[in-house]
Amino acid sequence: MSLPRLRLETSLRTPEGRWILDADEVHHLVRVRRCVVGDRVEGLLPGWRVILSLEKNQEQWEGVECERIPSPETSLHLLLLAGILKEDAWNALLRNAVEVGVAQILPLRCERSVPKGAILSTPRRMERWQRILLEATKQCGASSPPHLFPPLDVEEIDPVTLPSECYAAILDGGARPLGSVRCGADVAFAVGPEGDFSPREKERFRELGFVPVSLGPRILRAPTAVTVGCSWFSLTREGLYRTDDALSL
Repeated sequence: MSLPRLRLETSLRTPEGRWILDADEVHHLVRVRRCVVGDRVEGLLPGWRVILSLEKNQEQWEGVECERIPSPETSLHLLLLAGILKEDAWNALLRNAVEVGVAQILPLRCERSVPKGAILSTPRRMERWQRILLEATKQCGASSPPHLFPPLDVEEIDPVTLPSECYAAILDGGARPLGSVRCGADVAFAVGPEGDFSPREKERFRELGFVPVSLGPRILRAPTAVTVGCSWFSLTREGLYRTDDALSL
């Protein structure tokens, strides 16, 4: 069983190797995970997993650093371009993206996105999305959350910022089956909002060099499409199973 996890960015490390733990993180450990003095927990920092032993000094909770473990490196750098959705679906998409190893997320203000307009770019909304990404790292043990870019319109995507391999989940006929893709180390994957990208947006992706791919015969919700597509890129790149066997299933 994995250890309870917390983020350490808002905690303070003393020169003696003790961590004065953030009150919100302690609340989750003690009230939700039922941790007690002497329990071991896993602290997450960019690039590191830190094993701590919990102690309590009066009303202040501390963690004694027992071990620091480098996070394993991945051979895939995955940029996800995702059409913004209604709140619950979008929050699920963000959490799924963390779990499947996405490195960067570019939210897209699509013609069929809900809600619409400038509300999608407010600092308050961005802060909330950042919190969701951080919380998701604690569930899956990712040392770092994906980098979150400010939202853009599809027309505003700068081709200079894109990797050489780009794919888009598009519902039109003629798309290449995702199972035939053998990706390199740097990949972009685009998923539209509910109802797919508009015709104008699809044309823009083609202009940018995105290869249309199909995720199968069924219509998937956007958070599910992100999970399916990004998992395929991650698993085939990492070699966690033989792609030839997977294609025969």
